[in-house]
Amino acid sequence: MSATALFVPKIDYHRWHDPLTAHGMKPSAEAAGDNFQIHECGQLRLNASWNYQGVCSPFWRLYYNRTPGAWIESGGRRLALTPERFALVPDGVAFDCGSRPGTAHLWVHFSLYPSLTRAHSAIVEVRATRPARALAAELERRIVAQAAQPAVHTGAALLHLIFAELGPDWSAAIPPRLGKLFSWIEHAMGGEISNRLLAAQAGLSVEGFIRWFKATTGRTPAAFVAERRIREACRRLAFTDDTIDQVAEGVGFANRHHFSRVFKRYAGCGPAQFRRGRARA
Repeated sequence: MSATALFVPKIDYHRWHDPLTAHGMKPSAEAAGDNFQIHECGQLRLNASWNYQGVCSPFWRLYYNRTPGAWIESGGRRLALTPERFALVPDGVAFDCGSRPGTAHLWVHFSLYPSLTRAHSAIVEVRATRPARALAAELERRIVAQAAQPAVHTGAALLHLIFAELGPDWSAAIPPRLGKLFSWIEHAMGGEISNRLLAAQAGLSVEGFIRWFKATTGRTPAAFVAERRIREACRRLAFTDDTIDQVAEGVGFANRHHFSRVFKRYAGCGPAQFRRGRARA
């Protein structure tokens, strides 16, 4: 063995009597919160060309403007982007937007994990607290400096702070059994996800699992899994250079033909058309 080989030190677990204190706050596992995958963050001075209709994406958007002058509109409700608030646009929510020239604009595009709580069908306003405004300013500085990794950490910190401001009542609580099942589905996306395997994860018989799952989510397991696969496929088509065959295999489809057929049923168009539309946008 080489003299430079690295050894992992042995842990003396006999010393681990009580690693926690009697004074700290110990959140439950359910209160641990969501994680974020940031796809893009940026800042710029808007102009009159920031004027779009029907924008809709398979990811969330965070918008914050240090100066007034821009707006977004969804469901007949127009929201001015101002220094007093952040705007969250959930995935799948279509919106229009516009701005007068010179407005300072910061954005973060991200996905939520687990993104399986409840669907949100409207733009969410969040009060811009002093700490959040300071983090937004720091994120902007790191973007200008092209410091990618620090910007990602700062963006995640900002998102955590904003979601904390929303409070626990904003997102639907997931029963522990269902949360465990959702997590398993996310990690098994590229492989077999049958009712038998799902029922085993939930600790139920197959028949009992199907009844419980439909009563809890309003959908059959098969429909839910297909929606999750297509949603993940949309993200991969939008954010990676993988071929359509690679995307199909990565989300658990045996061949491109079957993938394209299911994708069109749920997304309204084929995967190639979806990617072309993203490129034009």
